[in-house]
Amino acid sequence: MKKVVAIIGPSERWMPLCREHRQLADFICASPLRAEPNDDSNFSLFLIDMFSGRFDVLVATCPTAIEAVVTMAKRRKMLDRAKEAMGRAELVVIGDRTAQSAQRHGLKVSSIAPESTTEALVQHLGSQARRGTVALLRSDQGSKRLVEDLKATGWKVEDVPVYSLLLDEGEDMQDIMERLDRGDIDALVFPTPAHTQAFLVQLEERSGEDEALSLLGGLTIAAMGQETRERLEAYGIEVSVVPEKAEPSALLRKLMGHLDV
Repeated sequence: MKKVVAIIGPSERWMPLCREHRQLADFICASPLRAEPNDDSNFSLFLIDMFSGRFDVLVATCPTAIEAVVTMAKRRKMLDRAKEAMGRAELVVIGDRTAQSAQRHGLKVSSIAPESTTEALVQHLGSQARRGTVALLRSDQGSKRLVEDLKATGWKVEDVPVYSLLLDEGEDMQDIMERLDRGDIDALVFPTPAHTQAFLVQLEERSGEDEALSLLGGLTIAAMGQETRERLEAYGIEVSVVPEKAEPSALLRKLMGHLDV
């Protein structure tokens, strides 16, 4: 019988990557979070600063950050000005999907950081010939450690939360919870600390803290990156699989090997 792997992340991101493993395992996906643009005065102030040339480097951490910036600039009828201003700075993105999102909107990508971890991004920006001011375009739950580590290497950092992550307790998420209750899941995959936190909040609200840990006790737990692993272990959850490279395809390959399917 094939193993059942539940991925605590968006299906549009993960299911295409699962296709090559469909003969080995059954996959289900659900995200405990949904993203909404942070369309407020802080974003307007960011645009003013960007138009004035304050930022040497802009970092977009994911496709959602690109989409949020484009959406909010368009609402202000400033999209063309925003594109022009972003073109004057270096646009660094994390991962190929973020690069594709930027290019789809006519934004020139200067470089691509290969992994969505603090260490990888700090190392990538550390290869720059000079330091300046960097704007981090990301969620409102971004790692504080990233800001601290970049400052420690000589960057001036502006944290720009362009979208918020809100709890999503939709039908797909409830399906995973019910499968956990029945013991119908063999492995859980956690992509980010934010997804981990949101999932555990929902699970504890549903089952209580002790029962939540009991439900996860016999499962194979996979985490993408050390920060996600640390978040799980802080809850007392044993993590079995962490890929050397914090990249979804690498995680799935290592998980399949670990499950011996």
